Amino acid sequence: MDKHRWKRGFRFSALVIGGSLLAMALSACDFLPVTVNSVIGTYEPYNPMFGNEGIPAEEVDFTVGGSPSGELVCLVVVLNDSGQRVGSTIMTTGPQSGDAASVNESIPVDITGNIFDGSAANAVVHCGTRAVGPTRV
Repeated sequence: MDKHRWKRGFRFSALVIGGSLLAMALSACDFLPVTVNSVIGTYEPYNPMFGNEGIPAEEVDFTVGGSPSGELVCLVVVLNDSGQRVGSTIMTTGPQSGDAASVNESIPVDITGNIFDGSAANAVVHCGTRAVGPTRV
């Protein structure tokens, strides 16, 4: 098997596994409205396993509305200007009180390729809450 075919197979496997994790993480969530505020290029701290430079990332700043209560779970996807996915992550937070009308969050998303200072259109964020603590059957 040539090197490029192996990489494509690995990427496909990672997407399938990642999709399953996403389905499990968001399956029990009540979805909330999200507004992406900004997407700004940055570098994650240097990791000698990946090279001698920082890891390219885009810092995604967003606001979750709907008075979140319970554990907040968000899928954050970064798209380049051509609309292709260049990075994604799943973020969870501790319990939210539900007292605030909205919650501001910011998270770096590792990307493939060079960093860019995008706009709010360069990120898609889906958030939901799920109950924290023991559940009754």
